[in-house]
Amino acid sequence: MYILKQNATQKNMRIFISSLIILTMGISSYSQIRSQQISDSSQIYIHSKKVSLKSQFIQKAAAIFGAKNLIEKKINKNEVDQKPAELPKSIKTNFDVIETTKKGRKIWTVKPRNKVSEKVILYLHGGAYYWNISKYNWSFAERLIQETNATVVMPDYPLAPDANCDQVYEFVAEIYEELITRHRPENIILMGESAGGGLALGFSMFLRNENKNQPSQLILLAPWLDVSMNNPDILAVDKKDKILGIKGLQMAGIGYAGQTKLDNYKVSPIYGDLADLPQISIFVGTHDLLLADARKLKENADKSGVSINYFEYPKMFHVWILLNKLKEAQVATSQIISLIND
Repeated sequence: MYILKQNATQKNMRIFISSLIILTMGISSYSQIRSQQISDSSQIYIHSKKVSLKSQFIQKAAAIFGAKNLIEKKINKNEVDQKPAELPKSIKTNFDVIETTKKGRKIWTVKPRNKVSEKVILYLHGGAYYWNISKYNWSFAERLIQETNATVVMPDYPLAPDANCDQVYEFVAEIYEELITRHRPENIILMGESAGGGLALGFSMFLRNENKNQPSQLILLAPWLDVSMNNPDILAVDKKDKILGIKGLQMAGIGYAGQTKLDNYKVSPIYGDLADLPQISIFVGTHDLLLADARKLKENADKSGVSINYFEYPKMFHVWILLNKLKEAQVATSQIISLIND
């Protein structure tokens, strides 16, 4: 009996860690928040509370089950499950859901049934441009809607390797153009996590270059800013990150870029011009490979005189924000809600 229980536990842990990897591809009093206002009015926040036991456990479990190499293995073996997670029953029950299709792919628009805000969040999911919407994306979106009364638009955008960045941009651009015809730009928020965060920033640069209306702000959660992973500072973080592997991300980035050069802003917005963009807010943990480029983006912005809100959580792993039961996720989510409601 003990052996059976142990095997079941190991199986459940492997399923959990696999789900956590797919995220790449979760309320606190003011006493918990230490923020600093600097002269350009942007906000710098370094989380000062001791890392939670749950977070430590997740990272140790990820190391034990070899999560770091999972992206590489899945891509090499062509075992990437690209189906989007099913819409949770709680969302179907508590909100109005409109499901449309574009080019054979689904777009979900989820909004409150009462007291609907004018705010609209276009949410671009993560998944290294290979994986689709996860159940954690849905639970995070549900929390945002509950706390802001905003409408969330979640597109199932095309994925690599069958689609490249040009096709993804074309798809997102059509959705955005439709939103602009129905909502004022100042009420639209572009939000993305991991790969979706890089896509959100690159897409905003594309809008600027095309002289098109920008959203009111960009909220980037652990954004993937350089698919080449060439920043030398990444190596110092690599030992601490138990979830993301450099080689797997490089493989995914090449598959997404297609014929586009890896230093093009469309796939690696770290190389793009930050001028004339909306207010940018970045959330990242220090046990995340993508930390190095998040810090680099902040440095680039400071040198250019561009205001960026920067939120850093020591010893937190990639896209922890989506795991709503983590204390750190609750703090970060409350900060994101404040950005939306302001």
